[in-house]
Amino acid sequence: MVTKSSILGLIAALAVVLIAVSIVGEDVNNQIPKIETVSESGSSQACVDSGCYTPSVLTVKSGTVVTMTNTDSFGIHTFTSGTVDGFTPQPDGMFDSKVLMSGDFYERKFSQKGTYDYYCTLHTWMTGQIIVE
Repeated sequence: MVTKSSILGLIAALAVVLIAVSIVGEDVNNQIPKIETVSESGSSQACVDSGCYTPSVLTVKSGTVVTMTNTDSFGIHTFTSGTVDGFTPQPDGMFDSKVLMSGDFYERKFSQKGTYDYYCTLHTWMTGQIIVE
């Protein structure tokens, strides 16, 4: 025979499961690795100290796909691997988004552990780093 207390117990257990599934789903969505450009970073070097990419340093696990998006409505940018010496770009050939218009994005899977420096070929003061663990 089914009692009121057993039905209430089942409902409470179901509620706990649904809440747990909801929380796990939220955590996964909040951990999507992405990098964005800072607004007006191509026309001003004001972002140099705080970072012209957000975040300026991103740490991910090996095998992660990172989405790099030009969110600067005022400029075009790139995400190009390598370093900058003064204002002279030194690409290393690991990846290059080519020119991205505002709203465009580039995705790359990082399978090898290491540190990947990158910059914008059009605005060499824009630099960032991806650390793969």
